[in-house]
Amino acid sequence: MVSATADREYFETIEEEFIRLRGAPLLLSPADWRLADRWRQEGVPLSLVLESIRLVFERRAERHAASPAAPQRKVSSLRYCRPAVEKAWAEYRELGGASTRQSRPAAIDVRARLQALAVAIPAATVDVESWRQRLLELQGPAPVVEDRLVGLDRELVDRAFELLPLRDREEITTEAEAALGKMAGRVDPERLPELRRRMVRRLVRERLGLPLLSLFAERTRPLPRSG
Repeated sequence: MVSATADREYFETIEEEFIRLRGAPLLLSPADWRLADRWRQEGVPLSLVLESIRLVFERRAERHAASPAAPQRKVSSLRYCRPAVEKAWAEYRELGGASTRQSRPAAIDVRARLQALAVAIPAATVDVESWRQRLLELQGPAPVVEDRLVGLDRELVDRAFELLPLRDREEITTEAEAALGKMAGRVDPERLPELRRRMVRRLVRERLGLPLLSLFAERTRPLPRSG
């Protein structure tokens, strides 16, 4: 029997990855959670869901790179990724559990994207030269680089928060608590610590104008400074 903790981890990992790439909002909708719950009940591996979500955003980024002026439909729900997840799940079962990801030529200029992200890190928020060097040292195909960027993005925001003056850290923490207070009764209390960390990271990113370190995210440019 799968534990409640494992169930929650399944949902929250999907939520975190989708929102990381989407950029907003803070939480998935109830309809999105029902969709994720259906995947869990059907036995869709978490790794397959995450890979499919990334592939959706990767292909969007490729289309944008090929036709920058062409309009793109906004990804506002996890349901946008449902066809990709369910197609991959069907293929996965047909192949007896083998990976469905096919190697193909990269349509994204990974080096150019990394250079753009490096330049977008605001000066004086962190050890900016060291961070730019870390980004530019990344090598490999887009999916491999994206895997590394997931951890680097979290590390960048957490480090930027640590370097803020005490007053700024307290203001951000207070604002995060106020936002979470509005969710009272709407979320599982056991989720609150992770939601608090996620909210703090979002507020730090907004306050400092930190870019989202991702090759595929909809929001890859630094956010405007608030105030």
